[in-house]
Parts: sequence; structure tokens; C-alpha cells
Amino acid sequence: MALDGTVASTPRSHARLPCLDGVRALAALMVVVYHAVFFNSDFLTRGGAFLGTLNAGVWIFFVTSGFLLYLPFAASHLRDGPGVDPRGYALRRLARIYPAYWLVLAFFTFIVPRINIYGWHGFLLHTTLTQTYVHINPFVDGLPPAWSLVVEISFYLFLPFYAALIGKLASRARPLTIEVSGLAVLFVIGIVAIVSIGNGLDAPWVTVLPQHLGAFALGMLLAVLSTQPWSGVTTARLARIGRPTWMWWSAALAALVAIPVVLRLDPLAAPTAAQAIGLDLLQIVVGVCVVVPVVLGPQDHGLIRKILRSRPAAYLGLVSYGIYLWHWFILRIVADWLGWPLYRGNWFVVLVVALPIVVFAASVSWFAVERPILRLAHRVAPGGRRSREPKAREGHALLDA
Repeated sequence: MALDGTVASTPRSHARLPCLDGVRALAALMVVVYHAVFFNSDFLTRGGAFLGTLNAGVWIFFVTSGFLLYLPFAASHLRDGPGVDPRGYALRRLARIYPAYWLVLAFFTFIVPRINIYGWHGFLLHTTLTQTYVHINPFVDGLPPAWSLVVEISFYLFLPFYAALIGKLASRARPLTIEVSGLAVLFVIGIVAIVSIGNGLDAPWVTVLPQHLGAFALGMLLAVLSTQPWSGVTTARLARIGRPTWMWWSAALAALVAIPVVLRLDPLAAPTAAQAIGLDLLQIVVGVCVVVPVVLGPQDHGLIRKILRSRPAAYLGLVSYGIYLWHWFILRIVADWLGWPLYRGNWFVVLVVALPIVVFAASVSWFAVERPILRLAHRVAPGGRRSREPKAREGHALLDA
């Protein structure tokens, strides 16, 4: 019971948030459309400036990953539950990210040669997902979308150490205060990194993880808000805040529109310092505003949530990691089949032809590689008595659970 006599809230888990599947599908499709437009028209098409903002789907993945991955740690700190087994956590994270990535890397290196990795040094960097730490251009070498996987891997490594520190501090003070204070520090570090990069700092130790800590921190804050044992009154208030999906998604859409309209950002031109900073901040806004209503609000309210919970959206969410990995080169191959050189094709036609192939490849990857390995990892390292990680459905956000 809470102090006001109402029943405290119960923590949310991925199994209780079915709309997250649809959010993953949305994020993956945004990135696919972005690259289809880029490859075939270089954004020089009607609405190209707006379509050039859809790469913000990656920031939706970052926020979602921060939320889902921090849920068990937040539950441990705020509900005095058992801790997360670090060895099990590490094994499940490795099983989630590397097998599917290695499959795509090998396929487009040896079977349908499209990737350059330049010798054993490049092979080591790309297979371990450390390439962007040595200033390799991710759009020339290796699998281009893997730049974000390097960010995710860095976050995976960082999170248990951060959670251990917060756990120690929370045991000596008010846990909620420690949680919010720690996330405020992470967010500030992220903003400082964004401003520094916008003003010319080009150091991998800043451009990989710190630049994106703001998005992760806000996702982690949502995990704290979802896990804290609030009173019934506060729980209802949070649900009301998250209920109007149209309001949050309108804010996300406004942030996307602001990129070309307010920032006057040209997808084909190098941004100024102000434009670069504004772009990063608006992408964070997009990620947070898309995720908030599906985390805090009721799961069965409104048309948007109905679509997000639909079977097609849920399935695309299930295979969204594979969609993200396979789409880049399949888009290029389809354009080649159609006889369109780079920047000279019809992006919509290429998208319509390529998307079923991408989904098929992602489905084969999921059922033949990802799901069996993830099941094995969960059997070998289920978490044991130290872990209370929410048991999620087998579809995960881009590398989230």
C-alpha cells in the first residue's frame, strides 16, 4: 500500500507493452524509406527534404533500448528486487547482436560481394563492431548501418557498470532521487557531447556513445517511471500523460518538419554548428515522443495503438533487426536489377520491389539463426535467482532485450 492508502503500481515489462512491437516496425521502416530515397533520388524529389529526416528512426531504437534494457536494473534498485546476473546479461546481449550481424556481413562479403573490409585488420574491426572507434567511414567500409550497432554495443558495455554504481548509491539514499539524478547527469553529458561535436570535436570516444547518451537516458527515465512503485493517484496521472498518442506523435512529426523548415537543413550539404546541434536534439525529441505513449499510456486506447498491436506490425517488429541489417544492400541490388544507377532511379518503385525481399531475408535470419541462438542463450543463462529481467516476447527492439 502507498502512503495515501492506494495500491502501489506494478512494474511494466515488455510482455505488457505489445505496442512496442509496432514502434520497432515503424522505426525500421522509417530507415528503409530514408535509404531508398537517398539511393535513388539523393533527396532531390518532391518532399525529399522531409523524407531526409526519416533516419530519426534510429533514435526511436535508442530510446526503446534504453527503456527496455534498464527495466530490470531499475526494478532491482527501486523495488528492492534481486540484481541482474552480469554474466547472463552479457551472454544474452552477445547472442542478440552478433549472430545476425555476422550472417549479413558474411553474405555480402562472400556470397553476394558488396562489402569491403580490407584485410585482417578490417575483418577484426568489423566483426567485433569496433570499426567507428578508429575513424573508418561506415558508409564506405563494412555494413553501413552498423554504425548504430557500435553505439548499441558501447551502451551494452556501459550499462551494467552504471547500474552497479547507481545501485550502491541508491542503497544509501533515496533510490528515486539517485535514479533521476544519475539520468540527469547522463543527459547533460549527452548534450555537452552534441554541442562539442557540432563545434568541431571529432573524437570517437565522444561521437560513438556520449553523443547518444541523451536518447538512452530518456529511455532509461521511462523505465524508472514505469518501475517506481507509485501510488494509485500518481500511476493514473502518468497514464493520463501518456494516453493521447496523437499529441505525442504530433510533437514527433513537428520535430521532423522542423529539421528542414526551421533548421533549413539540406540533406546534401554539410550542416553548420547550429544545424548539427539542432538536428541531434530534434532526433532525440522524435525518439522520445514516439515511445512515451506506448510506455506510459494504455495499450488498447485509440487507432494508433490498434495499428501498432496489429499482426502485420507485430511481425515486422519481430524481424525488425533483420530488416535493419539487410535493407541497405538489397535496396542497391534491386536498383541495379531495374537498371537504375545511383541517384537516378525511382525510389518508390525500388522500395515496393525491395521491401518484400528485405522482410523475407529478415524472416529467414530470425527463424534460422536469431531465434534458435537466443533460445539457447536463455537456456544457458536464464538469469537465475539474481535476475528479474522481464520475460519478453522473442521479438526485441533493435538489440534491446
